[in-house]
Amino acid sequence: MALRCALQLLKPDAEGKEFMERILKRLHALSYHMRSHFWLDLKQLNDVYRYKTEEYSHTAVNKFNVIPESLPDWVFDFMPQHGGYFVGNVSPARMDFRWFCLGNCVAILSCMATPEQSTAIMDLIESRWEELIGEMPVKVCYPALENHEWMIITGCDPKNTRWSYHNGGSWPGIYSLFYMLPFWISTLISNGIKANTLIYCGGYSSGVASGGCVHKDWETSNCKTCPSNS
Repeated sequence: MALRCALQLLKPDAEGKEFMERILKRLHALSYHMRSHFWLDLKQLNDVYRYKTEEYSHTAVNKFNVIPESLPDWVFDFMPQHGGYFVGNVSPARMDFRWFCLGNCVAILSCMATPEQSTAIMDLIESRWEELIGEMPVKVCYPALENHEWMIITGCDPKNTRWSYHNGGSWPGIYSLFYMLPFWISTLISNGIKANTLIYCGGYSSGVASGGCVHKDWETSNCKTCPSNS
């Protein structure tokens, strides 16, 4: 979000051009990393389940050496047929498969997620409404850590017990994001964004000053985001 806001604030002049190019390069790398390594849907879940371990070449499929046995039992029941989300963290040999509300919502609003991934996140929320929202405001994460696991991972603070504030608790403030996300996704799709778009939603490049467009994969040449076409 900060990088995209910076693109809006910088002027595409000689002094700002260098910073814009650096930001775009960072956004490109960050978007690719998020969408490639943090995204989880039913297809990716099946791929992780069949991962081979101890692959160390540049052609390795299991780049983080995630152990299939580390897959928690709950994730198979939680993942709907149509839907997906960005996992909490990816580290060597394991992934944090928990669903974090704020992270996935910000991924949509900051365009780290593709339109298809954004729709899949909302589909998952709709499919798992009882678990994620129910009669209370939306939970900050799901599922909550239980037994001794919450003590090991989050510390022994009472605020971190199961379904407490920091461990699966309900955060009313996040609920307002759900009013914005459906309109944001429909706007992206109506503007004709393809699934393989790398950088979009407010990006600038040196070509903008001369009437060019940084959004390489729009279906139409009239990019409604670039200032030259607005």
